[in-house]
Amino acid sequence: MARGNEATPAATDAHSSWSAAITPDRRPVLRLRSYGLYAAGVLMLAYAFAFLDRQILSLMVGPVERSLHIGDSQFALLTGATFGIFYTIMGLPLGWMADRYNRKWLITAGITCWSLMTASCGLARNLGYLMLSRIGVGVGEATLSPSAYSMLSDYFDKGRLPRAMSVYACGIFLGAGMAMIIGGTVVSAVEHVPLADFAWLGITRSWQLVFLVVGLPGLLLALWLSTLREPVRRAHGAGSAALAAAAPGVRQGLRELGGFLRRYPWMCTALFLGSGLYSILGYTDNAWYPELFIRTWGWTPRHVGLVNGMTSLIAGPLGLIVAGWWAGRVFTRGGVDASLRVMAYGALAITLPAVLMPLAPQPQLMAVLLLPYKFFVGFSVVLTPAAINLVAPNRLRGQLSALFLLAVGVIGMSCGPILPALLTDYVFHSHAALRYSLALVTGVIGPIAGATFWLGLREYRACYQELVDRAPA
Repeated sequence: MARGNEATPAATDAHSSWSAAITPDRRPVLRLRSYGLYAAGVLMLAYAFAFLDRQILSLMVGPVERSLHIGDSQFALLTGATFGIFYTIMGLPLGWMADRYNRKWLITAGITCWSLMTASCGLARNLGYLMLSRIGVGVGEATLSPSAYSMLSDYFDKGRLPRAMSVYACGIFLGAGMAMIIGGTVVSAVEHVPLADFAWLGITRSWQLVFLVVGLPGLLLALWLSTLREPVRRAHGAGSAALAAAAPGVRQGLRELGGFLRRYPWMCTALFLGSGLYSILGYTDNAWYPELFIRTWGWTPRHVGLVNGMTSLIAGPLGLIVAGWWAGRVFTRGGVDASLRVMAYGALAITLPAVLMPLAPQPQLMAVLLLPYKFFVGFSVVLTPAAINLVAPNRLRGQLSALFLLAVGVIGMSCGPILPALLTDYVFHSHAALRYSLALVTGVIGPIAGATFWLGLREYRACYQELVDRAPA
């Protein structure tokens, strides 16, 4: 019984990415880890720019509605369905491409696209043109996460993957915070000059200038990201070109994907439906919390941007880091369902501040309640991709990540902004009732999301064990 020379499949799998670099000199291992952290940081910055371009619109509800003569429900289409549906539809073919082709070039092209289309929003003169530009932003941003999740899964071993995902997901709150602070300052600065006359743009309103200011710098980020090294895909030992040649065609790939979904229906329900429901809580924040302070307490965009931005920058990354650390620690101790379990706890924990915050009798108390809300709101963004990539076959990673984004887009991005708007317009019939609409939506959705995650725990453990059993000894 030579136990000292044997390794369990799980241990072998957890450390396979570094096995080629184990030498008496630890420097090659440290260089690999350091470069992985560097790449995660660059991808995080790309995510921050994506969220900046995505969320800047929420600070300009009043000016855009007055300029285009629309109401809350139509504005919710701009922030939600118009962006989200195309973001998620394009995520599916782009996820398929991420499983087969060079991922850094996919992301570089996507950043270029969404930056130009964000600037294009500043040229809009009517609702139709602005909708088309928002569609372009969604299509460009759809390239990022499937490829980024796949790259991170090749940069890091499974024990470190949840923490790497948390670093990447910090871009959400960095981008949200930048959008609020920078956007609020810019909006407040230009609102006193509502019209500007440029020879090459014509008469331009203040909200249009904001899009031009935040969109064009993304082109520099695209150049930076193009310098990243494409990681070798695990379990293949070959580069992207060899993988693309060996990979199955579209039809066979879809059959493999369908077979995986049918084999683990409750796990997939938890991963995709649960994450979509959880994301509703985040997208109500993105769309309506700045306007909530403006309508309820008469705050200026600059004041709103500072409070929302600082709470995003403080509590949001802290929550992501804690979520990744917590799930990673539980996983290394044998709790292979840690990611799903922690998301279930997070969905229940966020419900209380999500309901109380809009109903608070003072704006200061509302601002304080934003801190626990933003702490928990990003748990799913970190842990669902980590959970998927821990059990996904290598050549299904991008497609399963795209399904996650599809659920987030169709359920979260589309329903998060529109549900409170519909209640405000057609149930309460008053813009001042936005606070009650937000409390009602979040109070119902949070517990349902938590229960959905719990339903998938048993199948998730079975799927992981089956993957470990098939791993080479």
